[in-house]
Amino acid sequence: MKVSEWQTQQSGHLLAIVDGAADPTAVTRFYALSDGEAFPLFAGTAFGDQAALGPWLLSAPSPEFVSGSPASSGFYLVSDQPLAVIRRHWQSLIEVIRDGEAVIFRFADPRIFLPILLAMTANERDAILGPCSGLWIDGHAFTRNAALPSSVPLKAPWFAIHSHHLAALYDENRHAYILRRRFWQVMTTMMERHPDPASTIFPVLRQANIDKLQDDVLDGVVAGTLTVQTGLPLESIRTPLMLTEAELAQIRHWMAQHAELTGVN
Repeated sequence: MKVSEWQTQQSGHLLAIVDGAADPTAVTRFYALSDGEAFPLFAGTAFGDQAALGPWLLSAPSPEFVSGSPASSGFYLVSDQPLAVIRRHWQSLIEVIRDGEAVIFRFADPRIFLPILLAMTANERDAILGPCSGLWIDGHAFTRNAALPSSVPLKAPWFAIHSHHLAALYDENRHAYILRRRFWQVMTTMMERHPDPASTIFPVLRQANIDKLQDDVLDGVVAGTLTVQTGLPLESIRTPLMLTEAELAQIRHWMAQHAELTGVN
């Protein structure tokens, strides 16, 4: 189903959430073609310094904007609730609970969000939609069936992501590509100095998966290996990856255990 066809079947105002990293020109195009507002959802959060590269909420995107925007860079919503309510709801989903810890939820990327949505129960999808009555993402349409929730979102993080949500999502090659793209965004100097990041990322990622590393520690051992191979201190990955001291210690220990792979003595 095309987004235009889906929209004709909905009531409420059209909105979009776009991935600023996947489509850096989306907001510029939106302002050129639409009369609504654009709000960076990272603004006012712990990730405010990366607001431009995070998710953006766009109100009243025009048909011209919709027709010219790739489905891979975001998704569409309908709601009759105030924009401030919708904005607070999606900001409350920037972090979710995974294995008892708060992790970033990259819902603006349809390659991540759609498989998770498809694996959710109806009640879980209702909670995710919150004040929005409908959602269209890459040809798939979802409708909120439950009664409208409170306009005040629960204290974040409140939504839990479980292993069954991620089962259809993981692909090592895609994860390696996502990491490479992410590191170019947040650790540009390191990536420029490394002679061949791709040849390091995949074997380190594979071994980290064999060892069942998770989330930020998994990404961190890859970033850490690239960093020390360029002669930069391991501690330099902590700020861009938002790591705790405990996570950095785990990364350092794992890299030392795999010195033949990481080059750490």
